[in-house]
Amino acid sequence: MTIKFQPFGRTVSVPDGITLYEAALAAGIPLRAPCGGKGTCGKCAVNVTRGEPSGWHKACQATVVGDCTVDIPEAALENASQQILTASAEASLHFNPAVRDTATTPYGIAFDLGTTTIVGTLYNLATGADCEVASSLNGQIAFGDDVIARIEAARTSPEAAVAMQKAAVTSLNAIIASLCAEAGIAATDIRDVTLAGNTAMQQLVYGMDVTALGEIPFTPAFFAPQNISAVSLGLDVHPDANLFVFPQIGGFVGGDTVAGILATGIDCVQAPTLFMDIGTNGEIVLALPGGKLLATSAAAGPAFEGARIAQGMRATSGAMDKVWFKDGAFHYTTIGNAPAIGLCGTALIDAVAESLRFRLLDFTGLVATPSETDFPAVLAPDGDDATAIVLAHDNSTDAGATIRLIQRDIRELQLASGALRAAAEMLLTRAGLTAADLDAVLLAGAFGNYIRRENALRVGMFPSVPVEKVKFIGNAASHGARMTLLSTDERARAAAIAAAAEHIELGADPDFQNAFAMAMMFPE
Repeated sequence: MTIKFQPFGRTVSVPDGITLYEAALAAGIPLRAPCGGKGTCGKCAVNVTRGEPSGWHKACQATVVGDCTVDIPEAALENASQQILTASAEASLHFNPAVRDTATTPYGIAFDLGTTTIVGTLYNLATGADCEVASSLNGQIAFGDDVIARIEAARTSPEAAVAMQKAAVTSLNAIIASLCAEAGIAATDIRDVTLAGNTAMQQLVYGMDVTALGEIPFTPAFFAPQNISAVSLGLDVHPDANLFVFPQIGGFVGGDTVAGILATGIDCVQAPTLFMDIGTNGEIVLALPGGKLLATSAAAGPAFEGARIAQGMRATSGAMDKVWFKDGAFHYTTIGNAPAIGLCGTALIDAVAESLRFRLLDFTGLVATPSETDFPAVLAPDGDDATAIVLAHDNSTDAGATIRLIQRDIRELQLASGALRAAAEMLLTRAGLTAADLDAVLLAGAFGNYIRRENALRVGMFPSVPVEKVKFIGNAASHGARMTLLSTDERARAAAIAAAAEHIELGADPDFQNAFAMAMMFPE
């Protein structure tokens, strides 16, 4: 569904069934919710001016049912977000950029440097207004889909490390050029830059040695925030521009996780809350009352990006993005309504969840034989006595291809989802808690924002909780990077968060290996 938020002019595409509150978060517009989204305070009231459900609603209770336009009153904005953009606004985050008064209007860019994609947001540092947003693929993809592959490439070849640094900088500069062109400003108007990424991405773009990240105990090259000359890194900005690189907690829990904690404020929760940034490397933080933070990571791999899936692909035109089973057959939608040519991560989760519901798979992940299911027509031989699940027949695609899940695809999803759930459950065990004690599970990251919660729960991506406790929070790393661009106070807070968090390294923990083995099984 396409939701447009006014007066910001921001449009976001979200799956049906989520709330307007969650859709606003996906658009980078956090709303007030002192009641924790229970619908009792009414502080998140918004007005749907076009589409359904029309009229005024509590955003945390109104479900998205179609395309609509939503007006957000100033009173509904979360203090730590949009209200900081005006000098008169009451906010816990004060507009206090590192650069404000210069001969010409100063601008800044906040980067979220992901393993797969990079997002940059341009701000006017004199007023605090956000101007443009641009994104691109991370040019380092040529060296591997995940951080492990890139670390190995850098460890074995100094030339590859240099090439990856240049590839990332080239991608950043492409975004800078795009933002400046859209805003009609010169690159030399960029006077400040902030960057949040996972440990490997931050160190690779910085040109630091990542050798230690390839062996236990996976020690980062730095922990405290870094402030360096942006042009010395190769960025096309003002010669005096500073680059603020986020602090790192430990292992593979890097600056993007700190930015996510900063953006969500989970360092101040009143009840146990689980934060999960889902990507090729999943970061998990358990926030406890009193400011205690337990953080770890899990190598989910690139399955959620469509990689290592036989007919998997990124979330681009022609990718199946939603799959459901009805009347004995699979049905689907595709991105751009184009002919189906493959499936992206969300469709992979949907297809496996539906296959489990209709007993095309058992809890071990084994595909059923035609005699073991009521729906043999969706099964087909896959060679070596294996069976595949047919999602689309050749007569339903212009390309003339049958799209299906093979046994190896399901194993890849089990590896990815099992790693995430096992890591989360290990943190709960360390804290003496169970999933029942969680007040909320916050899903961050571009991928996490588009999955169907009930299907993610069905395949076991995270601890079993009621579906209403699972909340989408959008690109938290990008939001945290923007917060530090707009306020030096938030830079200090980011440093304090990283220093206070307890890093749990699970790689050599035999209990984690056992938990991972169990989590590979789908919940029954």
